[in-house]
Amino acid sequence: MSSIILHADSNSFYANCERIFRPDLTGKPVVVLSNNDGIIIALTKEAKSLGFRRGDPYFKVKARCNAQNVAVFSSNYTLYADISRRITSIYLDFAPDIEQYSIDESFLFFPDFSLNEIREISTELRQRVLRETGMPICVGAGPTKTIAKWYNKHAKEHNGVFVYDPVMFDEGLKETDVADIWGIGVKKSQKLHEAGIHNGFQLKKMNLEEARKMLTITGYATVMELNGVQAIDKVCRIKKDIITSSRQFGTRVYDLETLTCALTQYVENAVEKMRLQQSETGIVNIYLSTCYSFDKDENATIPYANWASVKLPYRTSYTPDILQGALQCLKKIYREGFGYKTVMVNLMDLADVNLQQELFRNNELAEGKRKIMAQMESMNEKYGRNTIRLSSSLTASGWEMQRNNLSPCYTTRLSDIPEVY
Repeated sequence: MSSIILHADSNSFYANCERIFRPDLTGKPVVVLSNNDGIIIALTKEAKSLGFRRGDPYFKVKARCNAQNVAVFSSNYTLYADISRRITSIYLDFAPDIEQYSIDESFLFFPDFSLNEIREISTELRQRVLRETGMPICVGAGPTKTIAKWYNKHAKEHNGVFVYDPVMFDEGLKETDVADIWGIGVKKSQKLHEAGIHNGFQLKKMNLEEARKMLTITGYATVMELNGVQAIDKVCRIKKDIITSSRQFGTRVYDLETLTCALTQYVENAVEKMRLQQSETGIVNIYLSTCYSFDKDENATIPYANWASVKLPYRTSYTPDILQGALQCLKKIYREGFGYKTVMVNLMDLADVNLQQELFRNNELAEGKRKIMAQMESMNEKYGRNTIRLSSSLTASGWEMQRNNLSPCYTTRLSDIPEVY
C-alpha cells in the first residue's frame, strides 16, 4: 500500500466539447478559435494531420479549412466550463482529495492504495467520464505529480490508462528529453544539456545540491519527484491583487453609449471574479484605447489611449457603486471622433471582505448590498448566467466579440437544449 496520485487530462478538450453534441463530427477535423475568431487555439488530431497547428491565424487558413471540410468553432467558454464542472464532479466521487490544475486536467490523491487497485480505479474513472459526459480522458498514475504527468503523457499508447512501474519508468526516462519533463522547460533544459544531462533518467540521478544551484528550488523539487518523493505542494488559489476584465471589440466603437454598454458588462465580469475570491475594491481604473499599433483595419483612426482612476468612498463589492466610479472615469477620458477597440476595467486596492473597514462606514447598509449581490448570484447560478444584469449593459449592440461560428450552450441555456424527434 502507498500514496498514489492520478493525473486526469481531457483529450483535445475544447474541440471535443464541441463534438459531444455533434456526433456527425466524430473522427473528423475540428478547430476552435480564440476571441474574435483570431487564431486556432485547439484542434483535433484529424486537423493536425491536415497540417493545421495551434496559433495559426484563422484568416490565413480559412480557405484551407473550407476546402478540407474542417469544422470551425468560435470559443464557447460557457460550454467548456460547464463540461469541466461535470467532469470534476465525477472525480470527486472517486478521490478523497483532488486539485483542479486547469480547466481540462486535475490531480486526484489516493492514500494507501495498491497499484492494482489504482489500475482498476483509473479504468473505471475513464469509462465513467466518457459514458456520462462524452469526453475522452487519459489517466496517468504515479507516486508523485511529476511521475503521474509523465505516465499521462504516454497513456494514449496504453488505451488511455498508464500506471506506474518503477522498472519501466526508468527505461522510459532514458528515452525522454529533459525538456519534456514537467517543471523543466526550455531554459532549464538548455542549462542541463550544457552540463551533459540530456534525458530524464540522467536528471533523476542528478545530485540534489547541484540541482538546487542550477535549477533553483523548482528544479530541485522536480528531481525529488522523479525519485518518488512528493515535493510539489498542492496548488492553492492565491487571491489576486488586481482584477482585470477586458476584450477587444468585434468592430470599432465611436459613441459613448456603446462604450458604456461594453464597460458595464466588463465591470460585471470583474466584480464576479472579485466576489469569487471574497474581496472588495477601493479603486477603479479604466483604460481606453484605439489599439492602432496592432490594427491593420482600413478604417483605423488616429491612435489614442488614456486611463483614469477613481477612489471609492469605501471598499465594496456592490456592482452599481463600482460601475458609477467606472463611468466617471470613462466620461473623463472619452474623446469624440476616435474608433475605439478596447476598454479595460481594473479593480485595485483589494482587501478581504471580512477585513475591518472604514471607521465611519455604514456597516448595515454595506451588509444589505452584499445580500443583494448574493441573491443576484444565486439567481444567475440557478437560471443561467446573465439572467439578472444591470440595464446599462443591454442598451447597445454591435461591439461584441466576433463569434461567427459559436455553438449553442447546450448545457446551460434552456433554449439551446437539443431536441430529439
